[in-house]
Amino acid sequence: MTLPKPAAKIVVLPGYHGTVQQPVLQHVIAALGEVGLVARGLELPRARPSEGLLEEVAWLRRALRGKKDVVLVGRSFGGRVALRYADSVGARALVLLGFPFRSATRSRPDDERLLQTVSVPTLVVQGDRDEKGPLEELQTLLGGNPHAQLQVLERTGHGFGARAQRQAAVLCSQFVSAQLSARRALRVSARRG
Repeated sequence: MTLPKPAAKIVVLPGYHGTVQQPVLQHVIAALGEVGLVARGLELPRARPSEGLLEEVAWLRRALRGKKDVVLVGRSFGGRVALRYADSVGARALVLLGFPFRSATRSRPDDERLLQTVSVPTLVVQGDRDEKGPLEELQTLLGGNPHAQLQVLERTGHGFGARAQRQAAVLCSQFVSAQLSARRALRVSARRG
């Protein structure tokens, strides 16, 4: 399998068996473009998820050449992989769109633990009616983590309708812009100091 070469430091990962043509991701890419940022999509291998998503994270590590200086935007399953990459390799920032820390039949303790301990700036954009990531539980999981912030989309389930897609894209663009601006400001300040 030939690995794609991402041309940007902002990488967008689709949901399970999805493509970067998912409407919410197209809105995100467009919103980032409106503020002068370039994002590229990577489509994850379409196999059954590996135990602990280890194979998917290894694939992403190879695709990104283990870079830490990357912003990851993950939709659903793509967010699960992005969160593990950020935990094991690092990242500049992380955006999780509709994070499914529960399946239809069971909890995902590893996802829950990673949400509680993520140490890179993280934005979680979640629908208030997301059956794969119940809001009250998500608020509890993120509540004690100073690196994570939650933005709630009202009247929105896991699928993100058209209105929610646009809202998520704007929130993502604002967060990523702020993270990149803060990083640039720190570098300039360090050079002057």
